[in-house]
Amino acid sequence: MSESSEHKPRRRWLGALKIALALAIVVLIGRNVPWRDELRYKGDDVERSFVGRIEGDWKAERVQFVFDEPQQRAALPSAWSASGDEPSVARIEIARSVETSWQPGMPRVFLEVEPRGLWIALGLAALGILATSLRWWRLLCAAGCPTGFFEAFRLTYIGFFFNIVVPGLTGGDVVKAVMVARRHPERKAAAAISVLVDRLIGVFVLALLGAITIVVQGERFAAVRTPVLVGLGFAVLGVLGYTNATLRRVVGFERWIAKLPMAGMFRQIDEAATIYSRRPFEFALALLFSLFNQACVIGALWMLGTSFGERALGLVHYVVVASIGNIAAAVPLTPGGVGVTEVVYGQLFEMQGGALLFGIATSLAWRVCMIAVGLLGGLFLLAPGARLADDSAPPRSNSPTDVG
Repeated sequence: MSESSEHKPRRRWLGALKIALALAIVVLIGRNVPWRDELRYKGDDVERSFVGRIEGDWKAERVQFVFDEPQQRAALPSAWSASGDEPSVARIEIARSVETSWQPGMPRVFLEVEPRGLWIALGLAALGILATSLRWWRLLCAAGCPTGFFEAFRLTYIGFFFNIVVPGLTGGDVVKAVMVARRHPERKAAAAISVLVDRLIGVFVLALLGAITIVVQGERFAAVRTPVLVGLGFAVLGVLGYTNATLRRVVGFERWIAKLPMAGMFRQIDEAATIYSRRPFEFALALLFSLFNQACVIGALWMLGTSFGERALGLVHYVVVASIGNIAAAVPLTPGGVGVTEVVYGQLFEMQGGALLFGIATSLAWRVCMIAVGLLGGLFLLAPGARLADDSAPPRSNSPTDVG
C-alpha cells in the first residue's frame, strides 16, 4: 500500500470529525440562541426573563410586550407598574432602563434588518478584496514575477471562489499558488511563496490590530492580553531573526540548508521567502494595503451589527471582533470555520457589553457576504481566456515597476 493510500482513511476520518464537530456546535448555538422575543429584568440581585412578542419597533425606547402566557402581577418586578386590577397580566407597556431591556428572537433580527447596511457591508467586502489584490500584485512584482494587475485581481477572485467550493481559508490559496506558478515557470518557488507571504502579512496586521485594541480596552481582556502580546512578540522576533543577514551568517543557516534532503528546493524556497527583506518599500506598501483591507472588514462588520440593531458596541469593539474572530475562523477545526466563528463572534460581543445574538447574526451575515463575493470569482473561470489550462501561457505584464 502506498503512503498516499495509507493517509486517505486518516484524512476521511479527520474530515468526518470536523463535520461532526461543526454539527455539534451548530446544535449548541441553536439551543442557546433565543428564537422568541424576550423581556429581561436585572437588578437588586434579581434576574428574570420572559418570553413573548414585542409589538412595534423593538429598537424604540418604549414597547408593548405580549407574554406567551399571562403572568401573575405579583410575580413581575415591582419596577414594572402594570395598569389594571386583574391578578394576571397578558401584556405590558414598558420603557427601557438600566434594569429593563428586551431582545428580539433570531428570526425577527434577520427579518427586520436594515438593507442599506447590508449593501454597504457587501461593497466594503468587495473593496477589501480589491486591496488584497493590490497587495499580492505588489508582492509578486517584488518577488521578480511581474504580473498585470488584472491578472492578480482575477486570480485573487478565483482564490476566493475556491474558498467557497473548498471550505476553509487555505483552499483558495493553494489554487492561487498553483496557477501563478504556472504563469511563472522560471520562478515557480517565488511565485508560490508570494501567496504564503501575502496570507501571513494579512494575519500579522489582523493580530497587531487586535493586540493594540485589547491593550487599549484594559481589564476587559486581561485574561488573554498577556498570551496575545507574547505570541505576537515571538512572531515579530522570529521574522526579524529569520531575515537578518548577520544572524543567518552567525548560525550558518545556509550550511544547514545544504545538509537537508532536496537542498536545492529548500534553497529556492528560502530565497523566495527572504527576498522581501530586500524590498522594504514593497513590504511597507503591502502592510498599508493590509491595513486598508482590515479597515474595510471592520467597517463592514460594524455596518452589519448596527443593521441588526446592536447599539451597545462602538467601532473600536469591532476591531477586536474582526481580528480575533477572523483569526479563529482560520483554525481548521471545522470546514470553513462553521460554528466556531459564530461562537467566537457571539462571545466577543458579550465580553464587550453586546448581545450574543447579534454577534452570531453578524458572523452569519459576514459569511453570506464572503460567499456572495467569492461566487463572483467563478465568473472569471467562465470568462474567455480564463480557463485553468490557459495559465501556463506566458504572462503579459503591465507592472509599472520592473523588480526582476
